[in-house]
Amino acid sequence: MDKLKRQKDIIRHIALEPWLFTSSSLAKKLGVNLITIHRDLEDLRDNGYIFKQNQAGAHYLETGGWNGVPPVNKTTLRQMEILRLLTANPKGLTLTELYQRFNRQDEEEVSSKTLERAVKDLEKRNLVKRENEAHMVYSESMLLPLQLSEKERILLFEALQLERALAPISEEMESLEAKLKLRIGDTTKARETLFVHGRTPNQDIHRSKYCMELEDAARCGNSVTILYRKEEEPAREIRLNPLGIVYYWVLDNWYLIAQDEKSQRIKTYQINRILDVERLEDAFSPVEGFNLQEWFQCSWGVYRDHHPRFVKIRFYDYYSTLNRVRMEVAQRQTCQLIEEEGSLLLVDQVEGLDELAVWLRGFGAGAEVLEPLELRDKLKDQFTQLLRLYGGNSDGHD
Repeated sequence: MDKLKRQKDIIRHIALEPWLFTSSSLAKKLGVNLITIHRDLEDLRDNGYIFKQNQAGAHYLETGGWNGVPPVNKTTLRQMEILRLLTANPKGLTLTELYQRFNRQDEEEVSSKTLERAVKDLEKRNLVKRENEAHMVYSESMLLPLQLSEKERILLFEALQLERALAPISEEMESLEAKLKLRIGDTTKARETLFVHGRTPNQDIHRSKYCMELEDAARCGNSVTILYRKEEEPAREIRLNPLGIVYYWVLDNWYLIAQDEKSQRIKTYQINRILDVERLEDAFSPVEGFNLQEWFQCSWGVYRDHHPRFVKIRFYDYYSTLNRVRMEVAQRQTCQLIEEEGSLLLVDQVEGLDELAVWLRGFGAGAEVLEPLELRDKLKDQFTQLLRLYGGNSDGHD
């Protein structure tokens, strides 16, 4: 059994039967010695897989990692991300702006000192230059623009994938692939499989690993097998025909839209619940009449019930409410914004009133639901619960 297949089997056994296998029982199950299992687990940890162990030494897979990809130095990944961000912002970004893009949540993920060191290293290698406070890509040192046809781009990236499969990819080749994608784009642009609601997410290499794999499988029409787990329950092994991925910006989550091969139904799977992806050589036939953008045209997030509801909401000039609304609904094709004196009227057809209510709650007194009554009641109940939580009551008295 080769190393990659053995490590996939380790992931599969631990995911499907959590808290059952110790290192010793894994060694016995796979017919190898204990040292080999310890080495494989260490390799998987280096690839981002996170395991827990109980007092008996049994394993639990907490987080999936880089499926089948040799470990890449974290410094290299960080610098690739910086180059990607600077390329997307030709006028440059300051260190403060880079810090904000790397640390989107409340908890700091990358320190300002670490980013400063990474940028200085890129400057020494003549990949980044500084003008005043802004850092930008030093285009003279980057790959010259390549004029390639769609077929040539596909062949180039397929060759890179083949090289990656045949031998461990070096940091130099990882850098080459990053530069090529920066200059000529990858093949996924030939057929759009990513549909974004609202704001576009900042790219994050670690979070995007499965997204890129699944998006490419959808583009090429390859079936996949995923290990999928909800909460603490054992993972399930599901064979799917991927149709695309969707980013729902309110919850900052990615979702896979796929056809279940058994039921033939189109379902939605949360990508951060996927523990492993295996891309199959089998090709599936396109789903007749399916279009990702049309599928989610009326959805506010990722919920669909095939019964869009008419909604009318008035937004008041409360802090930066009006500008925020214009920005966050700009990509909705079904939405109409009507400018009124001191306010903005939103008219739309929406599937997923619960998801819409979550978004509206963030505007506080800046938003008033006019229709439907069901949505008004949802918000009223939510704000009543908040009032009770903070020591008030529903009739306004302490």
